[in-house]
Amino acid sequence: MRKLLLASAATLSAAVGVTGIAAAQTQTVTTAPAAFPVGVMGVPAQPQPQLGGNNRLNSDGAPPPANMVAPGSVTLHFNGRINWYGYVAGGSGYTNTVTVPNPNGPGTVSATNKLNPYGTIGYMRLYPGMDGMATNGLRYGAIAEIRQNFGGVTTSASSGPNAASAASSGNTLYVRRAAVYMGSNTVGLVKIGLIDGPFSSWLGPTTTEGFNDGAWNGDLPGAIPSNVGVTWPFWDVGNEYDVNRIVYLSPSFWGFDASASFAPSNYGFGGAANSGCAVASGTCGAASSVADFTLSGRPTNWYEAMLRYRGNFAGAGIYAIAGYSGSGTVNSSVGQGQLFNGLGVGTAGLALTYAGFTLAGNVLWGAFNGSVQPKPQGGANALAWVAGLQYATGPIVVGASWFNFQSQGAVSRVGLSQRNENGLAVGATYTPAPGLDIYLSYLYGERTQGGYNFITATPGAANNAVHAQAFSLGGRVRW
Repeated sequence: MRKLLLASAATLSAAVGVTGIAAAQTQTVTTAPAAFPVGVMGVPAQPQPQLGGNNRLNSDGAPPPANMVAPGSVTLHFNGRINWYGYVAGGSGYTNTVTVPNPNGPGTVSATNKLNPYGTIGYMRLYPGMDGMATNGLRYGAIAEIRQNFGGVTTSASSGPNAASAASSGNTLYVRRAAVYMGSNTVGLVKIGLIDGPFSSWLGPTTTEGFNDGAWNGDLPGAIPSNVGVTWPFWDVGNEYDVNRIVYLSPSFWGFDASASFAPSNYGFGGAANSGCAVASGTCGAASSVADFTLSGRPTNWYEAMLRYRGNFAGAGIYAIAGYSGSGTVNSSVGQGQLFNGLGVGTAGLALTYAGFTLAGNVLWGAFNGSVQPKPQGGANALAWVAGLQYATGPIVVGASWFNFQSQGAVSRVGLSQRNENGLAVGATYTPAPGLDIYLSYLYGERTQGGYNFITATPGAANNAVHAQAFSLGGRVRW
């Protein structure tokens, strides 16, 4: 039996190129400038948190060098990671006074809910994929990312010690990214499916997320109540990449390359029937106009385009991007309620690296609101910027960043007030061995908007300014 198993394994290896899997996990991005090796931003190539589809494309989605997959072969991947953190946190919303029925008589009384100031965060993710190359130079493959969904914690006092068991057994797995690609090194690549557009793929080092697990776009914001946690305004988030689209990535010429994408809507897989549409209705993912204005405000005919430059000069690395995104919007067919404008957003970013130091920043501006959302008509345009500095030496990366986000914020405050948010991130990554990363992270955030109560998420005179902070020590094992 042992000989039979060994023979079967050898046959499978020869057929699909399994011997290349180990190389896929350690392959560096040889198409990127030498001043921007994969590890310098504190982010490994596979898997990479900002672009979860794990394959032999490099970390920002561009065509790979010619020798990465041998002609006439296929390589399979099944990578993954498990992250875990311990944290302490505090700020607005950790103590919340509410009015409840009086348990000892008629009327109501004031009572307080409190959050524990310390806790843990953890999860797992899987990255299956395949890459092939035909003997004529055609490249093709598939990209997928599978994440863990969390079951709700049982709130009944009678559940007692079984609450954790009930929550665990309620966990499910779901698909976050899933796409196919094909093309060549001479004509570029086309990706089709649930995948990142140019904005998400190419923000890269310009948003300064590489000195720990992602700064304000990482895991530690999960320790902060969502009503008081600041909004990460840049577009390497699920609202951008959880969209069924077609993406083109060009070859590189003299350090320049380009990318463009198109999506009919911001809906994912499924089509009209699978999104619950018996007939046209406002809840359909493919809707173009709706009778109920509360279901409006979604992008339609959404496109993105970006130009990038990467180069080295006397040991200094330059990474620069500029792009634009526009769309239509699902609006009310009877013109009632709050209507929305389509997206009209520009971005520009720059990262300069020398002797281990990286100074970087990104600016995002135009007609949008919140996290990749259309702007309400009559509302203010948004402006976001981030700047950061980090230093990498051997297995250690340290850094800090600050971002500011000015937007319309609450739709109910159009013409009355605007939202302002600030976020500070400080952290470090230590990689003592291949596949092991240790993170140290600190976050501080504040948000304000006149006439809006962030605690209750309704208009009001109280809690117009909130803040929160969190500190964590943790890490991950990746394979």
